[in-house]
Amino acid sequence: MPSKKHIRHRLLLDEGLHLPKSYPSLNKLHNALHVSQTKLRGKSDNVLFDYAVKEKRMVVVFNIKDFRKLIKSDKPSVISLSVNLTDKQADLKMCKALKHLRKAEINGHLISVTGSGIAVERIINESN
Repeated sequence: MPSKKHIRHRLLLDEGLHLPKSYPSLNKLHNALHVSQTKLRGKSDNVLFDYAVKEKRMVVVFNIKDFRKLIKSDKPSVISLSVNLTDKQADLKMCKALKHLRKAEINGHLISVTGSGIAVERIINESN
């Protein structure tokens, strides 16, 4: 059986996360961009998410509270990363989550990455 083709996901790392070089596997396998590498530093979550939508990037955040309401079926999914993970653990777990992500889960989902595992939840918010 042929192996699954690698998909190079586009990610936007929120301000609370370290720069992409702190996640070497993620940075090598995917296109990771940190907020500080854009003109978005200090901008609201709405502005950040609008940028991610425009650039077709999934947002990686520590605090999902404000982003949960922004997730729509036609907008990029959001990855919620546990603050209890080391950079090395976060690197490996995010790579694993993205490797097993189905095409239908690239949009409209909350992907929770914690020490105990990975959960993918479809979010149903009305589109504006």
